[in-house]
Amino acid sequence: MPSESRLSIVGIGPGNPGSMTLRARRMIKDADFVVGYRRYLDLIQPLLKDKRVYPGRMGGEVERARLAVELLDDGSVALISSGDPNVYGMASLALEIALTSVDPSRVEVIPGVTAFSAAACRAGVVFRESLAVVSLSDLLTPWEDIWRRVRLAASMGMPLALYNPRSSRRDWQLSEALEVLKDAGRSGDTVVVARNVSRKGESIRRSTVDDMLRDAGEIDMLTLLIIGGEQGHVSDGGISIAGVGPGSIEFLTHEVVEKVRSATLVLGAEMHLECIKEIIAGDVFIGAGSREGRQVQRLERAVCELENGGSPVITVGGDPSIFSAAGRYIGMGRSLGMLPGVSAFSAAAARAGAPISNDFVLLSGSVPPEKLSALADAGFSMFLYNASAYTIKGISEWLPGSRPCAVARDVTRRDEILEICMASELGDLRLDGSRYMLVVSGPGSRMRDGMIVASRGYDKKYSV
Repeated sequence: MPSESRLSIVGIGPGNPGSMTLRARRMIKDADFVVGYRRYLDLIQPLLKDKRVYPGRMGGEVERARLAVELLDDGSVALISSGDPNVYGMASLALEIALTSVDPSRVEVIPGVTAFSAAACRAGVVFRESLAVVSLSDLLTPWEDIWRRVRLAASMGMPLALYNPRSSRRDWQLSEALEVLKDAGRSGDTVVVARNVSRKGESIRRSTVDDMLRDAGEIDMLTLLIIGGEQGHVSDGGISIAGVGPGSIEFLTHEVVEKVRSATLVLGAEMHLECIKEIIAGDVFIGAGSREGRQVQRLERAVCELENGGSPVITVGGDPSIFSAAGRYIGMGRSLGMLPGVSAFSAAAARAGAPISNDFVLLSGSVPPEKLSALADAGFSMFLYNASAYTIKGISEWLPGSRPCAVARDVTRRDEILEICMASELGDLRLDGSRYMLVVSGPGSRMRDGMIVASRGYDKKYSV
């Protein structure tokens, strides 16, 4: 095995080449071999010239991961995953197989824009405090576990993103999940029905839980549902809100790079503008005063720029739909365009390895410990945004002590902090300040060679 060969588990985003990050494109370009599901390889065909390409079939995840590791004997490999590799993608399986024979320093997970955040940005949906992401496919997860997670999230009033809602052979699970939401008093919740997001034939419409119960038969595996969240108005022209990812310019998407480069005015927090300063050609505006005051000033200045014939872009960290200032901008009543970015949770998960076993929740702000405990007991992986050192130290007694965890801050930036330990050891970490991301891995996960590997359950369906 050549010492310089590398395995890159690459998230290519939801489908549109513009939603792929600079780093994803570079790792594919640098690879000698490209392995992936045939349909996903079709999405990146222009990048595959002069590559040895190994297309695979649906259900062949194990054989693709094994092949990717075997090919390292002859060169570097890009193993392709749609969306983000940690979100129902190839990260967990590929790491599980690779780390049996490959040094972890030669394996990298490349985060990508997730399908639910791309759909939320297209529809103008933002999540303020929480989100539960659940797959309704019981191929690898018992339905009883899925049902319990949907019920818990519904009872907590959390918005939900439902993946794999219905197929020709799984034609009843979606109706049961919707009944759970109805029983929780959420019959009138808005449902975004997003199909083929960022791909040919994209369609996005709105419904309600009640109406979806009548129309469930129209849903297929190419559809993603978002239930709840704060609904705004979007427009293709005018003012754009761009997600600039976790910090490093390598994790910008191509469409964000193009939008920022062509903008006459780029607005945002100083830390975000500093990260992308090399691609800014127009003027910049930060604002003064309180955080809320600066956000109001930015929108007012952007409106003025637009009315004067300019093209303003407001930048936010990570992805606009997830706990960002985009919620405030949308709340001001303007129609805005939202460009998705690599989220902070995706970047933290990639640096930690593969901590998401299956379904997961995103949480922001002050979260009661008993809520965290209930979510962990239901089998969710968890990401707690903006946690202080004090909060993290007090959480360990409420979590299963055997769960591997990661504590991250400023991921992909110069001052990155990353600590990986068991939940029982969180209280022993030397942390100070705030703005940490706490990652609590899913059940069945373990620490291996300094990384978290959470099995998705392929051993129950296939031979791993």
